[in-house]
Amino acid sequence: MSWMAYVQKQFEITAFFSSYKFDWDDRYTYKGEYHAPWEIVFVKSGSVECIEDERVYTLQENDLIIHAPMEFHSIRSIKNPSVLITSFIINGELPGELKNGIFALNDKYCTEFTEIFDRIYAFRERGYANAYLGQEAANRLAAFLIRLSNKSSEEQLSLSQTAAEYRKVASVMADNVCENLSLPQIAELCNISVSYIKLLFKKYTRITPMEYYANLRIQHAIILMKNGMSASQIANTMNFSSPNYFSVFFKKHTGELPSQYRKHFK
Repeated sequence: MSWMAYVQKQFEITAFFSSYKFDWDDRYTYKGEYHAPWEIVFVKSGSVECIEDERVYTLQENDLIIHAPMEFHSIRSIKNPSVLITSFIINGELPGELKNGIFALNDKYCTEFTEIFDRIYAFRERGYANAYLGQEAANRLAAFLIRLSNKSSEEQLSLSQTAAEYRKVASVMADNVCENLSLPQIAELCNISVSYIKLLFKKYTRITPMEYYANLRIQHAIILMKNGMSASQIANTMNFSSPNYFSVFFKKHTGELPSQYRKHFK
């Protein structure tokens, strides 16, 4: 009989991409973006709205949210927030329970996360010179996330009318990601004016509605590409006028042609 209990590592944190401490006034909105690392947003004080794809969450003091890779996300001040944000890269997969909703942290969890963040911040400020400090921060954050996955998350979606209208427009865009719609067509489907849609996206994302829609289409095209579709097949499936136009569109938004981008999958 063997007494060895072998550990199967589900994920490991391999790099810290960023760590920021922010104090914002009530009028600040961080421009929405996509990126490959995971990202944690922790509200030390005040309150914010976090946009995650079509969802608008309200985060109060001691709330934490985790953005998965390539989710569109933005953040908007509500009441003089102090916020800690860190992003990181992993090998493997985080527990699924971490990917949706908000975690309301008790004092013990707040203290622990703040200490971990300070380790990450120090590691990056010292130019990654102390490898053991980086390993300690990575190990502590991994353990924290595993324990956090056993806690229940909360939706806490914003109940404001504008948040509901933004969610409606973003959902219509996601549902019609293959249709190559114009902004007037999107407005007609939502029964909302073009000018009001522009105001909604200025408020919540600081990018234009069509930039947001183009990003959705790029992310969907990448998924189809990973599934083995050729540029011609993607162009046909997503109603681009030609494979050449799809390639031009793709390069405009990613900096690379589809054939070049495929190399990243390896």
